[in-house]
Amino acid sequence: MMPPDISRGEVAWRFGMDGDALRKPLSGVGQYIYKLCCEIEALLPAASFFVYTRLPAERLALPSARWQVRQEPWALVRKLPSFLWLKTRGAALARRDQLDVFWAGRTIHPGRGVARKMVVTVHDLNHRLVPETMERITRLSHVLWFERDVRSADVVLSNSQGTSDRLLHWVGRAADGIVRPGVTPAFRPFDALEKELAHPALAAFGIKPPYLLAVSTLEPRKNMEALVDAFVLLKQQGLIPDHQLVLVGARGWQNHTLASKIQAHAALGIVLPGYVPDELMPAVYALSAGLAMPSLYEGFGMPVQEARAAGVPVLVSDVPELREAAHGEAIIVSPDVTAIAAGLRQMLDARPLGSKGASGAIQSWRESAEGLLEMLQQRSRA
Repeated sequence: MMPPDISRGEVAWRFGMDGDALRKPLSGVGQYIYKLCCEIEALLPAASFFVYTRLPAERLALPSARWQVRQEPWALVRKLPSFLWLKTRGAALARRDQLDVFWAGRTIHPGRGVARKMVVTVHDLNHRLVPETMERITRLSHVLWFERDVRSADVVLSNSQGTSDRLLHWVGRAADGIVRPGVTPAFRPFDALEKELAHPALAAFGIKPPYLLAVSTLEPRKNMEALVDAFVLLKQQGLIPDHQLVLVGARGWQNHTLASKIQAHAALGIVLPGYVPDELMPAVYALSAGLAMPSLYEGFGMPVQEARAAGVPVLVSDVPELREAAHGEAIIVSPDVTAIAAGLRQMLDARPLGSKGASGAIQSWRESAEGLLEMLQQRSRA
C-alpha cells in the first residue's frame, strides 16, 4: 500500500503545537508560525489540529475553528511561566491526544513522549549571542532547555541558513531543513493612485509621507536607540527636514532609555503607531522612503523580505542572516550611529527596487509550508 500523499491532502495526522507561539499581538515569530499554520491547514484537509496553552482561546490567533484549544483548566497553574507549563501540564494534556506530530514553534518542546514525531523550529540563538537583550525568564528557560531539546528532537527546522550554521557551531546539530518565511502577494509596489488612496488610512495612525520605516518590537536587540540617534543627527544637519521616523511594533522590554529619547525628540517627527493591522502593512511599506533594520542580531529578518517585495530600499546591519534575507538588495552598515546615518542618506538616494525586489529569492507562504510538510513526511518515513 502506498503511504498517504501530502500533495493530495491524504495525510490525516493528529498535529499539536505550542499555543503560546500564537499569542496576540503576534510577534515576528508569531507571524511566522501563524502564516505557516494557515497554509498547513489548507494543505492537510484530513488532519486534526490541537493547540496547548495556558491562555483562553480569545488570546490566541487561530487560523480557524479546526484548531482545538486544550486550555489549562486550573487558574493557579495558568500563572506558571510558559515554558515551565509546557514542560509539565502542557505535556500531560498533549499525551492524551495521541499526537502524530508536535510542533514546537518556539523551539523548547514538552518532551519526546508526547508525540510520535517531535519537531522544533529554531528562529535564533539570542541566549548565546545577545543574552542581555532577553527577558530574564525567557533567557533562563533557554539556558535550561534549548540545547537539550534541539538535540533530542526528531526533526529540527530553522528559518535561515545562517541560523542553521550557528546551530551547528553552538549545539553541534545543524537543521534538518530550512523553512524560510514567505511573503503574501499583498506586499508589492503601489502605483500613484494606490498610494493616494492609502494616505487617509495611514494618517489615522499618525503616519504621513515622506517617512523612514522600522518594523520591530522595541527591545534592545533591534538597536532602535542607534536608529533614533541617526535620525536625529540627520534632522539636526538639515538633511531630512520633512521626513518622519515611523517605528511600527510593540513597546517590548528594557527600553526605558529608548522611550526617553523618543519623547525628547518627538517634535522631530518620531511616530509610534504601535500595532498596525495586517491589512494596512503593505501600504505602510509601499509608501515609505525605505526600511531600516539595523539590529545587533537577527535570526532572519521578515520585514526585509516584505520591504523588498514592496519595492522600497532597505538598510540592514552587517549580520549574516540579514544579508541572507536581503539577497543582495540592501545597504549594509555596521550597527553604530554614524554608519546608520550615512546608510540612511544613501538609502534616500537609492532607486526603488521595483519588480526586482519581488523576484529575488522571495517565496510564498504556501511554498514555505509545502517545504515544511515535505520534510516532515520524509522524516516520518525514515
